[in-house]
Amino acid sequence: MIIVLDASGAIEAAIDREKGKQVLDLLKLADITISPDIFISEVTNAFWNYRKFSQFTDEICLKGIEFCINLIDDFVNSNDLWRESYFEGIKNQSSTYDMFYLVTARRNGGMLISMNKKLNSIAKQNGIKIIEN
Repeated sequence: MIIVLDASGAIEAAIDREKGKQVLDLLKLADITISPDIFISEVTNAFWNYRKFSQFTDEICLKGIEFCINLIDDFVNSNDLWRESYFEGIKNQSSTYDMFYLVTARRNGGMLISMNKKLNSIAKQNGIKIIEN
């Protein structure tokens, strides 16, 4: 099984939120876990926000970022995805950031793991398997 993990799914596991164990259990079943290369900047930005607006220390944030990055086996070059992601964003009235994950999952026949309800809804409409929230 191929899994496409987005930043929200990885962070769910990294900070041990409600669905974190479920995410990690699914990743153990995967033959490969992939993500568009924008994943790294999204995860880094999310932990920067945790540092800025919560009690997270630099050490916690850096460990969290590394944990998330290490969940991915292979990164897909966003240069190969941007055009299709752009048009999917227009069609679905959704962030093109999210559409990079959708396109990656669709192209690879992968299951999408995301905590983003709108992205999950769009993925489901496109016949992409999702983690049920």
